[in-house]
Amino acid sequence: MTRLLACLSLFFFLVPVTYVRGPAPPANDSQYIALEPIAIAPDGAARSRVGRLEFLGGWKIGSDNPAFGGISSMVALPDNRFLMLSDNGTLAGFTLDEDGNRAIRPFIAPLPDGPDKPNEFARRNWDAESLLYNPGTGQFWVGYEHQHSIWRYGPSLARKEAAHYPKATQQWPENGGAEAMLRLPDGRFLVFSESALYAKGGYQALMFEDDPAEPGSEAVLFGHRPPKGYNLTDAALIDDKSALLLHRRFTPLDGVSAIVSIAQLSDFQPGKVATSRPIATIKPPLKVDNMEALAVTRDGDNVIVWMASDDNFNAFQESLLFKFRLLKGKKALKKPAGERQTEKAGASPGFSTFESD
Repeated sequence: MTRLLACLSLFFFLVPVTYVRGPAPPANDSQYIALEPIAIAPDGAARSRVGRLEFLGGWKIGSDNPAFGGISSMVALPDNRFLMLSDNGTLAGFTLDEDGNRAIRPFIAPLPDGPDKPNEFARRNWDAESLLYNPGTGQFWVGYEHQHSIWRYGPSLARKEAAHYPKATQQWPENGGAEAMLRLPDGRFLVFSESALYAKGGYQALMFEDDPAEPGSEAVLFGHRPPKGYNLTDAALIDDKSALLLHRRFTPLDGVSAIVSIAQLSDFQPGKVATSRPIATIKPPLKVDNMEALAVTRDGDNVIVWMASDDNFNAFQESLLFKFRLLKGKKALKKPAGERQTEKAGASPGFSTFESD
């Protein structure tokens, strides 16, 4: 049975979900989103350290609306408000009540427009993989693959403002489009391909001096090299000097895993190959799935890291939301003396450590 499940999961990871079509589900406009609290550690410890990430909370997300799922990117807004974007062009939003494990003011709705008109193949045509938000203007940018393009939407995602099909992206693999985007502090945009090979090593990425959704905007090429065997799935700024990158991998023997790394923005240069430093690996026996969405918020001086998974719209995977605190270097991985003594005495401190960097 274990081998069978692994093979089925491998099928969904290697075959783009947009090609897996069956009978259309019955119409259902439910706006209900349910949250079930989960632990990341196999022993159920409330707090766990994974490399430089301290686990603060986790939830399994579900809905009876068949359009919900396939989370590929997300934006974290003030007051624990989240906007998640599916790879079928569906938006899901809610305010996270961490104490009550509730999704307050939830909604599920399609984007107002996309690379092709909604039809039975919309899941392919609206394969949205990346999402950016400008809090100053309220505008959003969405990166699509298959029909490789960058779209800009107005405040509240109420309408399309601009769309561009950059020439360089039209040579990217059909399922290797704008997997991640960053908007740098100086206003430049970075758009990362998941699988288009770069001649100097790694994979292709584009740097736009201007708005990438504006027709006529031009880009210069550079490369990014993920950890060996992994593919980039999302990125988020930490500050004006660095960014977090999220990578995923699936193999029949090892299953699903994810790596979080830190990149210096100064390393993203035209014609160069940027690398990043892994700071945490999430793999079994830890709770993990197809981690594709990443967001960063602040809680005082703390950097809070949010991750969500793409369930590929199949019953063998889950939509997960994780909350972590970014720790400041390896010294933060050491447990306080009191905790070490408690463990030595045989008591459970409710704290697990998984070093990975």
